Order: sequence, then C-alpha cells, then structure tokens
Amino acid sequence: MEIFRNIAAARVQGPRKLKRQPAGSENMSKVDYVKSSHYHPAKLPPVTISRADRARLISIATAALTNRRQSAAASSLLRELQRATVVPDAQLPRNVVAINSRVHLRDNITGTDSRITLVLPDETSVKPNGLSVLTLLGAALIGLPEGASIDWCTASGDHNSKTVLHCE
Repeated sequence: MEIFRNIAAARVQGPRKLKRQPAGSENMSKVDYVKSSHYHPAKLPPVTISRADRARLISIATAALTNRRQSAAASSLLRELQRATVVPDAQLPRNVVAINSRVHLRDNITGTDSRITLVLPDETSVKPNGLSVLTLLGAALIGLPEGASIDWCTASGDHNSKTVLHCE
C-alpha cells in the first residue's frame, strides 16, 4: 500500500530533480560554496567617458528613472556612468564609443554585423541607424573600446552578445 501512495505522490509532484554538487562541496554551506572557486562573477569590460558626456547623460538618465518604459535602461546607464573612468573631453580615445559615435558591431550569436550611431534619446529619428543611449544596448555600449564584448540576457531570457569592431 505504501508503494502506491509514493507513486501517487510522485505523479502529483512530478519527477524529482537532483542538484549535482561539485566534488568536495558536500560539507560546504551555501555561503562557502558561493565564495569558493566554483563561483565566477562576470568581468565587465572597462568603460571610459568624457566629462561633458557624463554630465549630460547623468541628467538624462536621472530624468528617465520616473518613466516606466525607460527606467531599466536609465538604471543601467547610471551604473555604467558610475563605474566609468572619466577623462577630459580632448583626452577621450578615438576608439571608444561616445555620443554620436558611428559603431560597427558584430552579433556574436548570429555572426551578423550591423552599424549604428549612438545618439541622445531625442535624436534617434534624425540620425540614420540611430540607437538611443537610453536603451539597454545603448547604455551597454557607451564608453566601450574597440574589441570589447558585452554579454547579457534579455527580459525573456534570451542570451545576447555583441562586440565593438570599430567606432569613429
């Protein structure tokens, strides 16, 4: 009779999924496991931005935080600006993505190339292939040097990866 109860319970609960732990982690707490060498946080590429762009973008992103459609991109942009190395306008390297940069990108998932111009939010319709810095991709691109790659997951769980091939 006990077997039939277990079978009925298994049908209701579905199959059990066992989590496999790495060898040697049997006696670790979750905190120790996360702190161990098995945990590798993402390494973000360096970001460099000019003083003028930083001041302008902080103002734009802060204002957009109250806009429900733009708040996620505004938060991402502010995080990038916070970790950026700020340089005088004249010292920003030419190979770094900035406002009004024309950028040649490679999609690392599909292998396709595209060209965009990174612009302020109100300039997307004026510039050909304009991409607003107030989008998730635009916020991720600002300040990246040529050759840098970015990886992220969309809200739907899709994996994206882009590489800056060239910027001018």
